[in-house]
Amino acid sequence: MDMRFRPPRKSDKKQWAKVKFLVDHGFNFQKIYRREGAVWIRERYPEDLHQAKEFVVRFRDQALDLKK
Repeated sequence: MDMRFRPPRKSDKKQWAKVKFLVDHGFNFQKIYRREGAVWIRERYPEDLHQAKEFVVRFRDQALDLKK
């Protein structure tokens, strides 16, 4: 995990499901960027599992290859 990762409360099962989903898809809470014209803007991580599914599709080119 990236050093900026802040774990959710133990009892917050929905947030832990989101974290697991993101990590399973190569997102260890590293910095992610989106491009707007000639400018790169840092993207915030999603707040829930539904947004995480869209996030994984949109930024799959920035996912870490964890199969190594």
